[in-house]
Amino acid sequence: MNTTADNWEILFTASSAADLYSAKNYLESEGIETLLQNELAAQIYGNAADKAKILVKEHDVEKATKTLVKGGYLK
Repeated sequence: MNTTADNWEILFTASSAADLYSAKNYLESEGIETLLQNELAAQIYGNAADKAKILVKEHDVEKATKTLVKGGYLK
């Protein structure tokens, strides 16, 4: 049994579903595990809900940030 807890950090907030899934797929293609937060609420309620977010494991934040910058998702 693995007793190590993984801490997840918010890395990217998407303004559209296309941006969200594109960035998520790009990160995963680079071997970075992701989770989505507020994905459905953002799609259903639009601006009334919190924006959709991509989370990555704490130990992957630096690599994931560099990956999104390289891919043009972050500046």
